[in-house]
Amino acid sequence: ERFRLRYVCGLEPHNRWNHRIGYGNMWHICEEAHAAGGLAEGIVSALREYVLDLLKRYPTQREEICKWHQVCCVQFPEYVRYWSKHPDVVGRTPLLQEQVFDVLYTLPSGRAVRLRGKYDSVDLIDGGVYLQENKTKSDIDKVQIERQLKFNLQTMLYLIALNGMMKREP
Repeated sequence: ERFRLRYVCGLEPHNRWNHRIGYGNMWHICEEAHAAGGLAEGIVSALREYVLDLLKRYPTQREEICKWHQVCCVQFPEYVRYWSKHPDVVGRTPLLQEQVFDVLYTLPSGRAVRLRGKYDSVDLIDGGVYLQENKTKSDIDKVQIERQLKFNLQTMLYLIALNGMMKREP
């Protein structure tokens, strides 16, 4: 029935802004501006520009978009402040921040596939290279997150791509 409605009748669901994906995108705008050495004003400006575009594309969801924009404006500076003093951050050297990658990977079958994405951060800590991936969550359940992390396909692929990049580096 979904096929008939979409391809025979030409009917599609209304394009709506999704707060889960949308808030994550807002967060990444802030991360990118921060990683580029942006000051607080530059981060706010980059986020505002992004949100203004959202408001034009989704005029009926202005209230929800503005709500999540305000949440991001409050949370991101706190995140930066917290991590700037955290012992895990003080001793690390950033290698890659908000870096796009495109790595060719050969599967055990011999077939080659491309792994593509964007690292939040890759850091040097005590001589080891570590991947940091930020995940925005509406509900925080530490036990559930720790359980899910073992099966997080995105993070696993990012580690494989990072390993492949490191093998190519001289």
